Amino acid sequence: MAVKVKVDVMALVRLRQRPQEVLRALDMPLHAAVRRALDFSQFLVPRQSAEERAEFRKSGDGPPQPPLANTGFISGPLYNLTDGCSVTWTAGYEHPAAGPIHEGWHWGEQLYNPPPHFLKKAFRKTRGATRKDVAQTLARFLAQHFPSR
Repeated sequence: MAVKVKVDVMALVRLRQRPQEVLRALDMPLHAAVRRALDFSQFLVPRQSAEERAEFRKSGDGPPQPPLANTGFISGPLYNLTDGCSVTWTAGYEHPAAGPIHEGWHWGEQLYNPPPHFLKKAFRKTRGATRKDVAQTLARFLAQHFPSR
């Protein structure tokens, strides 16, 4: 999910002078966003009944998979310090029925557009809070490192 934040040009120039520090400052709000989305998605994850799991084990179609809800993960941050600076956190499920979805801050083109699946609904719910957190973090960084602003 791309988060759009309105920033004036001078502030953007100042932020691009210290890309590594800015991206590290954005770690906390982005980690919080993927954590919230993973928590929300726990309510949306399809669940198998005990009978369905037992039936799958009897059929002998390979090793049994763990329940989808138990395979949630968060990984990151992944920093990209080339021309299109970005930081990306990933949340998802390590299961064939689901995949990762990305939350990040990008100054250029997105690195990856995730395929649509049920995790998008959870990330859609966190979008407003993420925008607010990113805007506050950037404003705090500008005030701290460029006091004349």
